[in-house]
Amino acid sequence: MNTLTKFSIKKFRNVAPTTLEFRPGLNVLLGKNAAGKTTLLRLLSTAVGVPDEALEDDVLDVSYRVSGGLLDFEHTIKKVRSKEPALSLDPDRPVGEELSSIQQTNSFVFEKNGVVVMSAEVRPNEVVLERSGKRSRVELRFLNAPFTSLYQALVMSERDSASAELAKAIFLAEIKSAGRMDESLERFNRLLGVEVRRTDAASVRRWWNLVELPRSISKVLRLLKPTPEETSAMFPVDFLERAARVLGYDSANARFDIERLSAGPNRQTVRFSNLRFFFKRPGEEVSHDLLSYGQKRLLAFFAHADASEDLIIADELVNGLHHEWIRACLDEIGERQAFLTSQNPLLLDFLRFDSVDEVRRTFILCERTSGESGAQLVWRNPTMDEAESFFLAYQTGIQRVSDILLTKGLW
Repeated sequence: MNTLTKFSIKKFRNVAPTTLEFRPGLNVLLGKNAAGKTTLLRLLSTAVGVPDEALEDDVLDVSYRVSGGLLDFEHTIKKVRSKEPALSLDPDRPVGEELSSIQQTNSFVFEKNGVVVMSAEVRPNEVVLERSGKRSRVELRFLNAPFTSLYQALVMSERDSASAELAKAIFLAEIKSAGRMDESLERFNRLLGVEVRRTDAASVRRWWNLVELPRSISKVLRLLKPTPEETSAMFPVDFLERAARVLGYDSANARFDIERLSAGPNRQTVRFSNLRFFFKRPGEEVSHDLLSYGQKRLLAFFAHADASEDLIIADELVNGLHHEWIRACLDEIGERQAFLTSQNPLLLDFLRFDSVDEVRRTFILCERTSGESGAQLVWRNPTMDEAESFFLAYQTGIQRVSDILLTKGLW
């Protein structure tokens, strides 16, 4: 499984340059309010390919390393602000004012068994590939995500079987994530508003917006044929069934309203919208609208986890959850890597450790400091001494994890 092992920050807002190390399973951000925990989650999400709107105009220079798949790789992201003379007929614009835009460059180094097999740079208008001492340039015709542009450039530049295999390995090496789940229900409410379209034309079927859905819902829709004649379609979904059992229901279904936008002898476009979830037990059927806030939070997390193949990012995971549901959420994460925040000690007390190094890689300490140059955010792993002190106390089995962190001054 693809795992994020390191994350380096050279330049980003008022964050002190740092390199963070992570473990394959659960990673937890600790710190007081305004120490940058949510900002770090936003940055991680942006780095692995799910841009956060709050960081859209930020200048940055960061890199991360991924290991555990067919290929290991390092990805460096640089966003700089470029200024161009403003050419405007607007008399209110001062003469000489410049227009500013953000330009992003992505650099990759791919390794197999410790040997570099290819390096690449994805620029705003081209991809530069370097492989086996050979350098090539491929013009970008469309603006795509960096990994998509890289994959397309490799396929287009060399059409031999070795290049095809390398392209496939690169595609599989990418960290798959749905980005950051927020601390409330914002992302979940946005999911409910997603509209999906399907066009059938000349035996060719095309879908729009499936990527915005949890994987199990996308799978059901892809296999849905023909389009139901009714005005709505209800179907079971894997993650929904699991959430239903945790919430005390026997079963659950997802429902889409169906609207036919256009129809012809050789073409039909259908819109799926108004996504709803229904839960059943003897003598009762309720819509998700009637669930409590905590129940909705659990449902939102299960949907978010289903959309995240490799990496789960969740802000204040235990917000509104019963302690038994916290365990259910951790079970839902399974073997995947996760980055979580929580001001509630319940989550921390579920953590388990087998070594000092595992302690060091699990926690990211977020602090806010002040100096002559102003406020600065410091993000770091515990030192080896701090991790060893924690682990020795943990091994005694007397104190809970949250109590040890408080006693050692780490939280």
